[in-house]
Amino acid sequence: IEEAAIIDGASQWTIFFTVIMPLARPAIVVTALFSFMTAWNEFILAATFLGDERAFTMPVALQHYVGSFSTQWGNFAAGAIIVAVPVMVLFFVLQKHLIGGLTAGGVKG
Repeated sequence: IEEAAIIDGASQWTIFFTVIMPLARPAIVVTALFSFMTAWNEFILAATFLGDERAFTMPVALQHYVGSFSTQWGNFAAGAIIVAVPVMVLFFVLQKHLIGGLTAGGVKG
């Protein structure tokens, strides 16, 4: 495809933005969304290395509602919804690209 664009007289930038980027967009979106979800939901490293409460990630902050002998279920559930909403919004906005990126390498059986 790239060689066909060169034969048609397209510059390198035109090839990149009109040929390569549209083909790579679903894969880039999937990678970006999975990277965001991994960083957003990070618990183990954040709980281990962060000592300052102002630097806690949301899952680590939610852990404070779970005690040894009691759990504040109302506060925990409200916090869990607040943590889940940004990921859900991103999923719904990027759903078309996400499905395209996940199925790009699939072949019929």
